[in-house]
Amino acid sequence: MEPLFWLLAFVILYVYLGYPFLLLVLSRLRPAPPVQKADITPTVSLIIAAYNEEKVIAQKIENSLALDYPQDKLEIIVASDGSTDRTNEMVGAYAGQGVKLVALHPNQGKSSAQNQAVAEASGEILFFTDANVTLRLDAVRRIVANFGDDQVGCVIGKVTYVNEGDTSVSEGEGVYWHYELCLRSGENKLGNFAMGSGPIMAVRHNLFQSLDPDVGEDFVLPMQIAMSGHRVVYEPEAISQEVLFQNAPASMLRSKTRVISKDLRGLWLCRAILNPFRYPLYAWGLVSHKLLRWLVPYFLLALLAVNLLLLDRPFYRLALALQVAFYLLAAIGYLWQRKDKPPRLLGLPFSFCLVNLAALVGVARFVLGKKAGRWTPVR
Repeated sequence: MEPLFWLLAFVILYVYLGYPFLLLVLSRLRPAPPVQKADITPTVSLIIAAYNEEKVIAQKIENSLALDYPQDKLEIIVASDGSTDRTNEMVGAYAGQGVKLVALHPNQGKSSAQNQAVAEASGEILFFTDANVTLRLDAVRRIVANFGDDQVGCVIGKVTYVNEGDTSVSEGEGVYWHYELCLRSGENKLGNFAMGSGPIMAVRHNLFQSLDPDVGEDFVLPMQIAMSGHRVVYEPEAISQEVLFQNAPASMLRSKTRVISKDLRGLWLCRAILNPFRYPLYAWGLVSHKLLRWLVPYFLLALLAVNLLLLDRPFYRLALALQVAFYLLAAIGYLWQRKDKPPRLLGLPFSFCLVNLAALVGVARFVLGKKAGRWTPVR
């Protein structure tokens, strides 16, 4: 049992510490060629995914109209996925300013709405964003400059949250997201970056492939483009801001469970990219960054179970005590947050367990063949 204990411990530590360390080292020893940016202004179709967004859609359109990009080169399309509130009516009020509404009935899912919008888009570059996101005014220019390099097929911007410290859940998500951005930066430098962000992502129109309704564009499109031989790059100067509405445990759990389930389905559909002989860097990155991380809760449970069989030695009794103490801190953090924001000593263990519970359920749903569920944004 001892070898199994150490194997499980090694994999968990590798996911959170080993992979980032290797990224740091390899990106310095063998960096990818720099992107040859250029001051270009191709036609851009800004595609805004929306579902019952009457509270934010006007602000989003105003932000889009104010972007620092030639207006005759910028096409704004709102893909309304069966909205039943005033979203469509409010978008229609901007028709005179060139804003186009693509309305689906009934609700068919975010990817289906985006497929319909792309079918009507005329831009050389497809720029995907969400209704609750505010783009910095230079975001389109920052993104587009990367397409001056013919090898670049997809560009991902930087997502920021404006309410990271409001609750223990949003604070934990903020810490997680800063860690995620560090990984993306390392992968971008090394050249094995192949995942996106729905709020701010752009692809060449001629490389777009119609999306399966049960996958997310922000995960599948970058993988498809990487497999096509084009680069996926991260542009940290192209910034989006949003309020993290999933700032309570239940909403965050539902959101992350759905995302992990649909992203696993996307990885399965693009499983050719996991071939280490054909795509060695991408395979290593996706297994380390995503697949193993999604499996961490199973490794944690197995580690606890194996530890219980090794209590005849002092070290393993200490290891069990540390695990139990960590989970007790998480439980206290959960109880505390129901009344007030807990201190970080309690909030971060709770957030860690919440994320891993979502992974536990999301992976199980995928294995059991259950769909991720319809796209219903929390606002």
